[in-house]
Amino acid sequence: MRKTMLLLPLLGVAAAGVQAEENESSFALGIGVASEDSIYKGVGTETEALPFFSYENGSFYIQGPEAGYYIIDNDDFKIGALARYRTDGYKASDSSDLKGMDERKGAFELGITASYDTDYGEWSATFAADASSEHEGNEIELGWEKSFPVSAKWSVTPEASVSYRSDDLNNYYYGVKASEATVNRAAYTADADTVYEIGISAMYQIDQQQMIRVGASYTSYGDEIADSSIVEDDKSTSVSLLYMYRF
Repeated sequence: MRKTMLLLPLLGVAAAGVQAEENESSFALGIGVASEDSIYKGVGTETEALPFFSYENGSFYIQGPEAGYYIIDNDDFKIGALARYRTDGYKASDSSDLKGMDERKGAFELGITASYDTDYGEWSATFAADASSEHEGNEIELGWEKSFPVSAKWSVTPEASVSYRSDDLNNYYYGVKASEATVNRAAYTADADTVYEIGISAMYQIDQQQMIRVGASYTSYGDEIADSSIVEDDKSTSVSLLYMYRF
């Protein structure tokens, strides 16, 4: 099964270890292991190894499934355009409870993002919409994170986000069409709703080139998602471990 929440914890704070100075480039490769409790019925906990890739050159960046360019790139304030691949979705073979469901695929999205770094943390806002005609929806996300140095090598970063997902997006991934309904799976149409997430990570800088990051997050889904006949829980947790090498 494709996973968004397993990928994202590997990207956010990990990028802090590979930030490029102005007019300089930075390139990093890594491997991570992540485990998440799926909210889909019958799927359970999924664990897999995930590659990590990061590249930055001035105002341009690539981090995992997202690439972007900052149109405004000041020390504290940034506005940019982004392209990303949403890794949500499932196959009918992922669970006996999903048998007979059409495959829900990932989606290529385009959007805009802005961030503002303050003494109280970095605040961000992102809007992204489907450009591949898969879910044909959009998402608005507001986020916050702040890194606290613990020692010369250790830092801890709490983070939180809230996202508003459109009805088209939710219905594609959590809706059940009439043709997919069974005696044990009612037809369902999902409306727009909100998803909340909190997390914390710790980063250990081995040396100038190497780092290790561990993270954990908790996600809460709104009723429009949780009430679906293919969803068994309104919350999920995930943990991740990442090793990264900077060239």
